[in-house]
Amino acid sequence: MYFDHLLFALHCRAGVAASAGRGKPVPRAHVDYTLTSGPGRLKELLPDKAETLQMTPYAVIQVWRPLRGPVQDSPLAVCDAATTKQADLLATSLHFPDRTGEVYNVMHNPDHRWYYAKAMETDEVYVFVCYDSREDGRARFTPHTSFDDPTCPPDAPERESIEIRAYAFWENEIGGSKPRA
Repeated sequence: MYFDHLLFALHCRAGVAASAGRGKPVPRAHVDYTLTSGPGRLKELLPDKAETLQMTPYAVIQVWRPLRGPVQDSPLAVCDAATTKQADLLATSLHFPDRTGEVYNVMHNPDHRWYYAKAMETDEVYVFVCYDSREDGRARFTPHTSFDDPTCPPDAPERESIEIRAYAFWENEIGGSKPRA
């Protein structure tokens, strides 16, 4: 179930950005959903169906794509979720005009392994998990951030990108265990 999209551009002014559904790339490591806001956002979006939907495993999936390439200015980096511990994640309130959300800020850990696609083009995407309800040892969150790439040419075009978020439900599983008969 698709529920959100955001456009990012470095040249956006704060007032224009908020009213147009745009923002600047976020230059700090974060995760867009937490143990609280992953299920909470679903309850906000589908108050009559959330309880039933939450009986099956579900996740918030994010797709990130450049709108212009190659991306040289403020590329997106993702952290190998297997190198992230829950203790590395600090829940932080995020205030919107119509609601308050919660994200994780990511504290430094020398065990983190970060990756990015140099000069990413518009026909390439990142797909990653922002939140997963399953507690079976798999990665539940993917930290990510924009960053200043020291190899970026001074005349490189500013990054423009879009991210789309959707809930995915695994209806063939009950409680994250066995498939239904």
